[in-house]
Amino acid sequence: MSNHAKMLLPNQFDYGYHKEFQRQCAEYIDDTAIDGIVFDFSRVEYLDSAALGMMLMWQRRAAAANKKMMIQGAKGATAQILTMANMQRIFEYI
Repeated sequence: MSNHAKMLLPNQFDYGYHKEFQRQCAEYIDDTAIDGIVFDFSRVEYLDSAALGMMLMWQRRAAAANKKMMIQGAKGATAQILTMANMQRIFEYI
């Protein structure tokens, strides 16, 4: 049985969120009971290249810890940006 942690991302997902994003990712990756992290994009209306970079950096760390990272709830312009950045090739969409 899988145990995924869910990160509800903010309306504006950009560099201003990096400290909180880093804190949560580190906590979930260090927790041996968690085997995956779900990025919940349901509230995100804006994201920038810094957000994409943070996701990629932490995805590499998660992979090194044998944990999956997934994307959920992306819609509209946010989903288009993720698609243009080829995130579907790196993250599982659920």
